[in-house]
Amino acid sequence: MKALELVKLYALLLCLFSTYTCHGWQGSLPTGSSQACLRRGDLLATSPHDACGDDDVLPTEHRSENTPALPTLATRRDAVAAAMAGLGAEAAWRGAVEAAEAALVEDGTAVVPPSAIEQLESGRAVVIRDWLSSEECALLRADVKQCFEDGEFTNFVLSRNPGKKIDREANDRWIMPSFYKSRGEDGPFADTGVGNFALRQRFKARMAEVKAALSTGLQDRPTLADDFRQTHEMEYLRYGAGALLQRHVDEHHVEIQRPNGSRLPKKPNATRRSVTWMVYLNDDWEAEDGGQLRLHERAEPSAAQVGARGPDLQVGWLRAMANEKELPVFLDPLRPGPENENCMLYTVDASGNKRDLSQKPFANIALYLAGGDAMARKLMVDNASDTKRLHLIDAPKSLVSSILPPVSDAGEDGGERIRDIVPKAGTLVMFDSVSLPHEVLEQIVSALGYKAGFMKNW
Repeated sequence: MKALELVKLYALLLCLFSTYTCHGWQGSLPTGSSQACLRRGDLLATSPHDACGDDDVLPTEHRSENTPALPTLATRRDAVAAAMAGLGAEAAWRGAVEAAEAALVEDGTAVVPPSAIEQLESGRAVVIRDWLSSEECALLRADVKQCFEDGEFTNFVLSRNPGKKIDREANDRWIMPSFYKSRGEDGPFADTGVGNFALRQRFKARMAEVKAALSTGLQDRPTLADDFRQTHEMEYLRYGAGALLQRHVDEHHVEIQRPNGSRLPKKPNATRRSVTWMVYLNDDWEAEDGGQLRLHERAEPSAAQVGARGPDLQVGWLRAMANEKELPVFLDPLRPGPENENCMLYTVDASGNKRDLSQKPFANIALYLAGGDAMARKLMVDNASDTKRLHLIDAPKSLVSSILPPVSDAGEDGGERIRDIVPKAGTLVMFDSVSLPHEVLEQIVSALGYKAGFMKNW
């Protein structure tokens, strides 16, 4: 069955946290380029793009002098937004993505540079400052404020002990979604009668361009732009003082989500989170205000593309050593073998060569045993060299885990580094939903908000 690797777009307006990210690995982005750059947003559709001189900007469309003139990005987004009027939320989103795909074919327009694609596929996040202008952020902030005051947001509780004061503060998180997956219904973000709907439609048209560009540029993710149900997932998010979000990844292998999940029949056009993105809208935000997005990246970039190999999602890493490169580790839960002993870890190198990490499959129950890397190394791999290098991205936790001292910034295996992204207005962040653990640090001041989302495929 064809699975849809869905990029879940969650749109958090004042303090944005979402799925595909471009978060400030700016050193690889073009610097001092003479070509036009997309520095400011086009929601306002007023003045031309600013001249670019920073290293955190995206190149906009560029054509030879003999190429006929084409509509500007702003004009095209106006047309797309107008065409979306009167359509249902899902139909409107699909139409916007189709229009963006057509533009890519027609004139090669892309809102993300090749360097961003390389960053995502190596397990890094992409961060772009001033992706939206201050004027655009102000308009979106006003919409967030109005929608929140009108009661369109709902509280989402993740803490285990909401009765405790510290947990009540941590759970001061609010969301205004584009749809409710459990009910199969559109949410207030997609409601024409809620807030500034036209402004949100224009923003969705812009994000559709990013989604189309990623579906074309990223390897093995063409279904990012496919016409499937509930692919317009975006939301506003708002955090209060004391709110935080603990370390996690946005998507897990189905076999880890539930025993023998890989053998269960899948729903038609089943999807998963593929790329997380967020756009921050906070006004005059500084590091001392808290709420930073903390990324737990690998210290060394991956030598092979991260995330998934078909239905086999990434579950770990082989840490880079003196003569060995950092490599992603994937889980195949359907190898031939005795009942409930069908799991195999494997890696793929930069040349595409696949190598199993054990001679025979291991028991499925091993995926649910606490003990972190030490337990996984005993049960899942054979080679002594691999044993030293194996690290699980999100190992099972036990009750004891909550009282143990936190690991260092280098992570459990010493192969990580942390990067803190201050949620300043206009910043776009994107990253792979499977391979990059992240958290939101405690917010010191109130009324933090942003747009966030996931792009999906399978």
